Amino acid sequence: MMPEGGRCLIGVDVGTTAVKSVAVDERCELLAEARLPLNLFSPSRGIFTHDAGEIRDKVFESLRLVMRNLEKRRVEAVGVTGQSVSLVLLDESGNPVYPVLSHLDNRADLAAMELENSLGKMGYIGRKLVGNLAWLKKHEPNVFERVSKVLDMKEYVGYLLTGRSSVDKLWFMVEDLERLCLDAGINPSLLGEVMSYSDVLGYVDDKAAERAGLERGVPVVVALGDSLAAMIGSGAVEEGDMVDVAGATEVMAMLVKEKTPHSYPSYISGLNMISISPPLGLIHKWLVEKISPNSDYMAFERLAEDASPGSDGLMFVAQGSKTMKDVEASLVSLSFCHGWNHVARSFFEAVAYELRRVVEIFEQVTKVRRIVSSGGGATRFVTKLKATVVGKPFQIPKIRETAALGAALTAATATGLFKNLAEAASSVKIAETIHGENQPIYDELYRQYLASKNRLGADF
Repeated sequence: MMPEGGRCLIGVDVGTTAVKSVAVDERCELLAEARLPLNLFSPSRGIFTHDAGEIRDKVFESLRLVMRNLEKRRVEAVGVTGQSVSLVLLDESGNPVYPVLSHLDNRADLAAMELENSLGKMGYIGRKLVGNLAWLKKHEPNVFERVSKVLDMKEYVGYLLTGRSSVDKLWFMVEDLERLCLDAGINPSLLGEVMSYSDVLGYVDDKAAERAGLERGVPVVVALGDSLAAMIGSGAVEEGDMVDVAGATEVMAMLVKEKTPHSYPSYISGLNMISISPPLGLIHKWLVEKISPNSDYMAFERLAEDASPGSDGLMFVAQGSKTMKDVEASLVSLSFCHGWNHVARSFFEAVAYELRRVVEIFEQVTKVRRIVSSGGGATRFVTKLKATVVGKPFQIPKIRETAALGAALTAATATGLFKNLAEAASSVKIAETIHGENQPIYDELYRQYLASKNRLGADF
C-alpha cells in the first residue's frame, strides 16, 4: 500500500484526440487533471497521422498544468500510456522524420498482406509495426534511411521525459517480432531496449524537468497500452470484469481465464484480455462538427434526447473498424420526416447496440461480471441508454480518465508503492452505478440493427 504523507503519482495518456494527465494521492483520490485537444489529420481516406511536435508540446503543457495544482507534494513517479500501435519515427538526434502513423492509418495493410505471403500470418501488432515500416521502406526510402528510432506512442512520451528509447516486452510475448523484422529487412534495434511495465525506464532529465515543471530524477515508467491501462484505472481485477471506455475509439475489453486466438496476456496472473475497439468516438466527433452549433457535444446530446426511442425508424449502423477501410457508417431508412435529432439519437443507439453485441461475443467466453464505463463520452444520458439496451448496470469510476490513472498506478507498482497491479487496481473507487430502464422496444430494434449490419456487410 502507498505510504501516507504529501506524495502523489502522475499518469499521462496520449489518446487519439487528446492528451490527458492526472495526479492522484496515496488513497487514489484525484488531486489535479488536465486535458488538451490533439489534432488528428486525415487528408484522404485511410490516412491518419499526428504531428509529433504537437504531441511533445501538449504532453509537457499538460504536466505543467497538473503540477501547478500540487502545491508542495512530492511526485513519486510518472507513468505513461497511449494509443497503440501509433508509430513515431525519429532520426539520430531525436527529431521526427515523418508524421506519426496513427493506429487508425491503413496504408500498411497492403504491405502487411504481401509480407504474410512469405512470412506467415501476423497479428495486429506485427501488421501495424512491421507492415508500416515495410510500407515506409518501399514508398518513402529516403525517409526510411533517416530513421534511427521507432517508438510506439507511450514509448515516445517516455523518451521525451528520460531520453531513453524502449519497446514493450508484451509485443514480443504475443508475436515473434524479432524474426518478423529480420525477415522483412528491418533492424530490430530500431525499436530500442525491450522493457516491461514493471521496469523503471529512467528518470526525468534536466530538459524535461524544465519543460514539464517536474523535479529532475523522478522515476518514469512506460505502462501497458491504453486498453490495459484503462482496465487497471477502472479497477478490473477479476474474470468477467469489463470496461467500456468512450473515447475516440470505444475500448470494450474484458478479463478472461481462457486463452483465445484474439486474447493478450493481462496484468493479472492467470487472466488474459480480450478487446474490441471500433472508432465510434471519431464518428461521434464528425457528427458533432457537422450538425451541432459551434461543435457543441452537449448540444448534440440534447438533440438526441429530443427524439423518441428508436429514432422514429431511423437506424445508424456503425459499419467500420480499424480493419475496415471503405465505409465508416450508414444511415438506414432515412426519410423526410427525420431531423437532426433523429440522426443524433440513432448514433447513440448504434453505440449501445454495438456494446450489446460485444457483450454477447465476450459472454461466449465467460459471463460479464460487471461493466465499468469511463472516458469523455460516458455522460449520464449515454450511459443510461447503454444500460437500457445492454440490460446490465454500468459503474462509473470517480476518476474518468482511467487510462491515465492506470498509468499512474502502474508507475506506483513499478516503484514499490503497491505489491502488484491487482492491489493497485483495487484502490480504484466507483462513484455511482447507473441502471437502465425497462424498454422492450430495444430488444426488437437490436435484432433489426444486427440484420441491417449483416445486409450491409459490416464485419468487425
